[in-house]
Amino acid sequence: MQRIKWQENDIIKNSNSSKTSKLQNKITTIEQNKFVLEDLANEIFYEMFEYLDMHDIYKGFFNLNKRFENLIINSKFLHQINISNISKIDFENYYINILIPYRHRINLLRLSNPFVAEIIFSPPRLILQFIYLEKLILEKIQMKYLRKIFNYLIDLPKFYSLTISIDDHIESLDLLFINLFNLLTLKYCKIEYETKNFQCPISIYLTEYSSSSIQSLIINGRFPFKSLNNVLCCLPKLRHLSINALIHCRDYFEIQ
Repeated sequence: MQRIKWQENDIIKNSNSSKTSKLQNKITTIEQNKFVLEDLANEIFYEMFEYLDMHDIYKGFFNLNKRFENLIINSKFLHQINISNISKIDFENYYINILIPYRHRINLLRLSNPFVAEIIFSPPRLILQFIYLEKLILEKIQMKYLRKIFNYLIDLPKFYSLTISIDDHIESLDLLFINLFNLLTLKYCKIEYETKNFQCPISIYLTEYSSSSIQSLIINGRFPFKSLNNVLCCLPKLRHLSINALIHCRDYFEIQ
């Protein structure tokens, strides 16, 4: 009976020893391979970065070491900046380390947080230093920032595409469209807004017909039917027009 117990104990010890040995082997393998990721060629990292947002690349790799910092700085991904869900603290970091030092390389800028406009457009005329900016996408932007932004965009030589989603209700469309038509290099424009008067938005009166360069105009918002001709007179180069809600008093017309 005692011999059987010894045999059982030996089996248990051997089993535990085997498990310990396997675990130790796994730990050793992990220790040996923990630097493998860093040993990958730069080209592989650039392929990986294709599937990541620029902010995720920055947050995950920028502060690892000097090599990854240089990888990001010298990559083409600095040309297109897409910032969506991000905290204010993270954005301020990103703003200091990426947007400001490399603003001369950015050709697409997408900003999706309400506080972003206050940070990036507050320093006097900073946006003018984005000299290669071609496309700007502003989501959840407040009207109080738009006029300042429009004034700066006028002086950007390569700028041609603007997408705006306005966060607050607007009382008058006049100012919005006057500023849009003053952007002399603008070719593509998509705007989304909500008017304060739900039933019948205030008409647009453009006393001076500006000759806008816009070729494609998409309006996602209630647009007064009686202002359509007035606006079209300012768009001699227009090729595509989409208005999702054309309003004649209380009647809605869908046009495309």
